Amino acid sequence: MSQLTIRRRHSLKHAEAHARISAVARRLSEHFGAACHWEGNVLKIEHANVNGTVMVKKNEIIVDARLGFLLSMFHGRAEAEITRILDQELAG
Repeated sequence: MSQLTIRRRHSLKHAEAHARISAVARRLSEHFGAACHWEGNVLKIEHANVNGTVMVKKNEIIVDARLGFLLSMFHGRAEAEITRILDQELAG
């Protein structure tokens, strides 16, 4: 397994950042069958190839994930794609 941590600053209001991360979670669920649910300001993500959290803070989003064996071989690509999605979703 491989660990992945990404921190992205944002200037959105908390509710808007939460809503945008929720939209990403819905797409993950629809496209990849990931189980996503909120526990306060922490989105929990469970899937056969990745388990982790997305924490929505006042000015920052923190993604912390454990990549399964297959996905860990593409650690760099996974990190780049998550970063791209966060940058796109968090753009003011």
